[in-house]
Amino acid sequence: MQRIDEAILQGEKILTIKNNFMAATKTINKIECTNPQTGSKFKIDADIWTLFNRAITEVLSGGKALTYTEITAGVKKFITKNKIPFKKSISWYAVSVKLDMETRGMIEAYTEKGKKLHRMKKTKSN
Repeated sequence: MQRIDEAILQGEKILTIKNNFMAATKTINKIECTNPQTGSKFKIDADIWTLFNRAITEVLSGGKALTYTEITAGVKKFITKNKIPFKKSISWYAVSVKLDMETRGMIEAYTEKGKKLHRMKKTKSN
């Protein structure tokens, strides 16, 4: 009986180790981003892409065209305001997701009076 109890306990330990390992090696969904100027592609975590997509969309939702610097400042404010514990480079992810949103036709970039500006792309319903 003691051997059976030891085997069960040993089995539970193995199961716990396996569950911990599986949690540590969990598959993270990725989104492929594309740079509209170079066509280069790279992947980032889907959750991070979604976070920055929401932040950029909110920042540009006012209808006013903004520079990259203004977008990044708005994204930082969005993350701080919503108390999101983001430890990575906000600027890098902001530019990466912004460029991907341009490639996907969600944002348009244009130059006006020597400044590169960005705004949400107008749809037929706008």
